[in-house]
Amino acid sequence: MHQWIGLTIAQVLALCGTRYGDVRMVDEPPGKLRGVEFVCHEEGEARRVRLEIEYHIGLFSRERSWPREAVEEQKVVKVRDAAKTEE
Repeated sequence: MHQWIGLTIAQVLALCGTRYGDVRMVDEPPGKLRGVEFVCHEEGEARRVRLEIEYHIGLFSRERSWPREAVEEQKVVKVRDAAKTEE
């Protein structure tokens, strides 16, 4: 998973075989997009991952709605096992 750092979200979703519609946006505080969370099916093993991105003002949305293109072009700066972040 660490080899995903520097790739775009779109590239990682393609590697994982995950549809964009299955992605959950992670915004904390609300409105500030910090990353995405989804189930990766890479190598046949399904696991929940969180990709973190570097925040900038263009990723703020009062409505908590981000254009797909804007999300997919963001570069991954950190990868986490989402199951472990919930513990």
